[in-house]
Amino acid sequence: MPDQQSGRPEQSNSASDPVRLVAIVNSFNRRALLEASLPSLGSALRQLPFGTAIVVFEAGSTDGSVEWLRMYQSSCVDPEIAILVPAPGEDSSFAAGVNAACRHAIRSYRELELLFLFETDNWIAGSEPIAVATALLNSHARLAAAGFTVTKRSGEPAGFGCSFPSVPQFLMGQQLTAILGLDRPRLSAEPPCDGYRWGTCDVVYTSPLLVKRAAWEETAGLDAASFPFSDCDLDWCWRLQRSGWKLAVIESKGVVHDNEDQASAWSFTRVLSFHRARLRLLQRHLHAQASLLEAGLLVRHLLEFVALALASPLLSHPGGSLRKRWLLITSVMRGYRE
Repeated sequence: MPDQQSGRPEQSNSASDPVRLVAIVNSFNRRALLEASLPSLGSALRQLPFGTAIVVFEAGSTDGSVEWLRMYQSSCVDPEIAILVPAPGEDSSFAAGVNAACRHAIRSYRELELLFLFETDNWIAGSEPIAVATALLNSHARLAAAGFTVTKRSGEPAGFGCSFPSVPQFLMGQQLTAILGLDRPRLSAEPPCDGYRWGTCDVVYTSPLLVKRAAWEETAGLDAASFPFSDCDLDWCWRLQRSGWKLAVIESKGVVHDNEDQASAWSFTRVLSFHRARLRLLQRHLHAQASLLEAGLLVRHLLEFVALALASPLLSHPGGSLRKRWLLITSVMRGYRE
């Protein structure tokens, strides 16, 4: 586990302090990660000099996450923890869960100013990154949110954001786009804040991300109807920019984003979900013609399928990749619907 010492004096809040920050956690079938991430979050929040709370949206886990959450909730007096469980038939997608937890926080805490989006594959060493991000947001009126230069548990850098995607990138595919570095975040360096370097970026991922309540309410949060899983954060960042807001990334230590290869059930349809969402995203924000995109994508999927089929004798498990590509081929002209 990473171990970072804060250079700032520790200032614990009091249970009587008004809640100004609520951490939003979306939990689904990753108990092992949850057992490390939530205590780290609670410890960091207790060190802040203002009131805090946690709202967990439990999306229907079957791995013991619910039971562990109840046990942890009963043993944790500060910060206060609320657990939301959707009713049968209620939308439990990632975006809907974040929205529901944020609504609960805004309704419950009248003096709430900040929402801290924190996922189960996050871990934080202490309160200092949150304190710096709070100071940065307070000093810049049109900064909507601040994220961090996260690492994996090994210390290796992890992705914190990206540039807005383009039609050529989508037609080329994720792998070629990554190889060419076309999706790298475009950072605009700004004067340091409390000695910390930071810059603005097109898209900053929600893992973790400190968000102003005002910006969240102005944009009505994530669009769960159009982007239940993939690209909900990209769509939100694009809408923020169009409303005159900016997003920041702070150079930080002790902030981890690492799922340790523990993919949730949400990940099983990731390929199809990505293509469906990205097609919709480009249509919405770049006014791309769906028919032209679909024709270009059909050609790419066919070429990828042929290349995988030819290379299959050299691959250890080619069947899964071939099935995914065939699914994309058969669904592309229907807008990637099942």
